[in-house]
Amino acid sequence: MTAKRIFQSIVVVAILVTTFASTGSALAWSGCPSQITVQWGDTLSGIAAACGTTVEAIRAANPGLGWWVYAGQVLCIPTGYTTAPVYYPAPAGGSTYVVQWGDALGEIAVRSGVSLGDLLAVNPQIWDPSLIYPGQVINLPAYASAPPPAYYPPPYNPPPYYPPPAVYPHFSVLKVTYKHGLLVRTGPGRNYSEIVSPLVSAVKNTNWRYNKDTLTVDSTGFVWAEVALSQSVNGYSTGWILVRDQLGHYFTEPNINP
Repeated sequence: MTAKRIFQSIVVVAILVTTFASTGSALAWSGCPSQITVQWGDTLSGIAAACGTTVEAIRAANPGLGWWVYAGQVLCIPTGYTTAPVYYPAPAGGSTYVVQWGDALGEIAVRSGVSLGDLLAVNPQIWDPSLIYPGQVINLPAYASAPPPAYYPPPYNPPPYYPPPAVYPHFSVLKVTYKHGLLVRTGPGRNYSEIVSPLVSAVKNTNWRYNKDTLTVDSTGFVWAEVALSQSVNGYSTGWILVRDQLGHYFTEPNINP
């Protein structure tokens, strides 16, 4: 290959490289519209790189924009402007407000004492009233008052309710003193069946609540008292125990008589 042909080849390659570089730069500069909607996973630096601009330029085109973006947020891209982006300062005598977490534009308007329409009128950069974000700076009309911080109370968790203990004016307490323990029956007499359950055991030295108005003498002279069970057993919430026999022997204390 002659030196002339080599030189021609180098010139052709240089022209092609220059052409592709110019085309790529133009695509990077014009690849984004004047406004874009942020997608999940987008970052300011990524958007700036894709649109052929800088993070600082995007922030300058979006007054009040912080360093974070969120899905659904609409951004002005400076590459789409033929002139400098329009900045909307607060009206004469007005002020600004920095959006906080949990704020909604309607709530800000109410707390500021203005209508939502008036608030939007001084914030033409807000395209969708439902899309504001923490850190965003919004303008307030001249007659608006600075909104107080919104208060979001924590959820109410009432303390547990403990009902007061039941009061039984006709009840008293007796203690089983019989060394073999007593049977708890379904009625006041030995002809009634025993309430059989591990939960019903009138062994010696156990205490029982009994109804003082129920002392009953059966046909053989035995004295019985109705006692309250700790919980219902086979449909019974009370039972009967022997407190004295016909010979005057007591099986509980204090000594109970009808």
